[in-house]
Amino acid sequence: MKKEIKLLTILTITMILSIGISSCKKNDFENKKTLKKLYKTYKNGEISECKHNGQTVYSAGQNAYDAGGAVYDKDGKQIGTCNFAWGQPDPICGQLTDCETIYRVKDNIWGQPAVDKYGLGK
Repeated sequence: MKKEIKLLTILTITMILSIGISSCKKNDFENKKTLKKLYKTYKNGEISECKHNGQTVYSAGQNAYDAGGAVYDKDGKQIGTCNFAWGQPDPICGQLTDCETIYRVKDNIWGQPAVDKYGLGK
């Protein structure tokens, strides 16, 4: 009986620790330097993490009407302009897949909830 109680206690503690560790927010994430740089420019806007030809890219835009947007590679180099209101957007703008919003300012023009997946605004 004592053996079973010890085993149950060990399993319970292990489970609690596992849940606690898995629920912690990651302090380190892919392309952290690039995302911090993009945040400085788009902190009053939105940043999405997407795929283009299997590579991670970022689509970003300001929280303003007719502001347009841009696409950046993993190093933060602009690789496309996506201003649909003021002319022909670059082809890459329509080729992005698997986009996930990772940052969006509160009280935005899109009427969407604020997002800060990686804690960029902290």
